[in-house]
Amino acid sequence: MNIKLYQVNMDRDEDSAAFLSLDNLRHTHPNAEVEPAIYDLVYSGEVNCKDLEEVFHLFNFDHPADFTGRSMSVSDVVETGGKFYFCDSVGFQEIPFDAEKAGESEENKIRVVLLEPGKTAKITEIGSKLEDIQAVVGGYIEAVYSFEENVCIVCNEEGKINGLPLNRALRDDSGAVYDAIAGTAFLCDCSGERFGSLSEEQCRRYQRQFRDPEQFVRIGSEILAIPYRPREQQKGEAR
Repeated sequence: MNIKLYQVNMDRDEDSAAFLSLDNLRHTHPNAEVEPAIYDLVYSGEVNCKDLEEVFHLFNFDHPADFTGRSMSVSDVVETGGKFYFCDSVGFQEIPFDAEKAGESEENKIRVVLLEPGKTAKITEIGSKLEDIQAVVGGYIEAVYSFEENVCIVCNEEGKINGLPLNRALRDDSGAVYDAIAGTAFLCDCSGERFGSLSEEQCRRYQRQFRDPEQFVRIGSEILAIPYRPREQQKGEAR
């Protein structure tokens, strides 16, 4: 059973709609319906459940390992099969719900150093779900483990095959180039079962290390990677 779980973000819940049943919501908020804008998507994935009651039990007593939200309760919304169901005081009620208006939990984002061809490295946050990561790199993902600490570069597995522009060099301990990343990539923590956030110190350090994009030249059997400043950065420095 594939589901998405939405929960009220308390910081945006100005009318205290969290944990209210549908009847109480409509009684205390005349003409009110469930407002997607106060919700965050907190989970998306396949669960071993046959129905919504089993989903409720799972998210109360046996949370999936990658779930970081609170235990499921009244006012939560479950999306499955293209329909949306409000967790009511008794059972579930199908409701209209515009998921595009919902936000995404900050806990579902990771802090990374983003490497784009022809651009300066930057620190940013991306979604931690597989589809989010694939969207960043533009296809199937590959993790490259080139560091002594639990940090990896996540890139497009088929970047070179698909002719994506070369991005940054991979170097061995002596500093010699042994390969290159093609297409957009990012650096993140890989100490757990899922990709995670870099620390602030790691972000600054890897941003400096991979700051400039590189051009690649082959001389005989040797590959040279030549860093250069993007034109936009040069203009900014000239001002």
